[in-house]
Amino acid sequence: LVEKPADKYSYQIHFNFDKYNEDGTKDDNWNTAIANEAFRLSWYYGLNLVDNFKRTNPIKPMNCENNFYSTKGLCYTSDGEDYVELVRAELGLPEENGETPVRLNAEKAAEYKKQAMEELSAIGVTFPVMVDYYIAGSNQIALDSANVMAQCFSDSLGDDYVKLNIKTYIKSSTKEVYTPKLHSISAGAGWGADYGDPQNYLGQEVYGNDNAYYSAHYSNINEITEETPENKALLDTYKEYSAMVEAADAITDDLDARYAAYAKAEAYLLDHALVIPYNYSVGWVLSKVDNDSKINAMYGCTNDKMKNWETNTEGYTSEEKGVAKQIAEFAATKE
Repeated sequence: LVEKPADKYSYQIHFNFDKYNEDGTKDDNWNTAIANEAFRLSWYYGLNLVDNFKRTNPIKPMNCENNFYSTKGLCYTSDGEDYVELVRAELGLPEENGETPVRLNAEKAAEYKKQAMEELSAIGVTFPVMVDYYIAGSNQIALDSANVMAQCFSDSLGDDYVKLNIKTYIKSSTKEVYTPKLHSISAGAGWGADYGDPQNYLGQEVYGNDNAYYSAHYSNINEITEETPENKALLDTYKEYSAMVEAADAITDDLDARYAAYAKAEAYLLDHALVIPYNYSVGWVLSKVDNDSKINAMYGCTNDKMKNWETNTEGYTSEEKGVAKQIAEFAATKE
């Protein structure tokens, strides 16, 4: 039993800003709520998903903690600093401690929840706001995970505020959910880089570009209008973020300056909770292959090569792989 390296994806919770009900009418309650920045920030600072991390990694769940939109190890400055550390500095986040999520702030979450409920109640939003979350109807594992996530919402944000509404599709999430825009959120959607530049990540969220994958297929930000003050504020935020990404795109003669500009854009994306970082996928496997001997590229198809792998026909013991202590500590917590 060994912990396998993280896959090359950064997973987030994506919001749908132009949601419809199953009868074809707009879900005005959700659309109005999610356009409100205080509502989104109460999630950003308050939603504790550690119990859901345990569905992937029960032994060391905090190894799944993700605080960024991009991913660690993607690219480095000229002095060897990981790009995400630039984002961390812009966000003012401490380093992960392996014990508690460093992004969470109960005081800020409570303040933003109070603000959101006051502002939204004044314009007709009713609480709790229902959060429609779709899973495959035939997938018991997905249902178990969704039930854990629903409890995370309840424990973190309160049933008086939001409630995860687990719904199912039969075969195709694209045709049955995302094209008709029935989802409130997509939790665990992620991106893996095709090339070693932050643009490959941040470009997926820009406004007004049909090639921006998440904007076009998940958030539907391009479909909303400025007909309400809430929508105008949301669009202004997206346009500012997009301008920051485009300005970073234009810097081609100084990589350090390019990365610094992208880091400011990524921090802006998260500071306004246009998306919320979710997790990295770091699980455990039984293996006769030494995972540490495999190629560990952060983008492209290089990891598909079966080259220079070290193997053992008898398998590897936890002692050989240095995880015996971790497993013993985990077992002790269950006694």
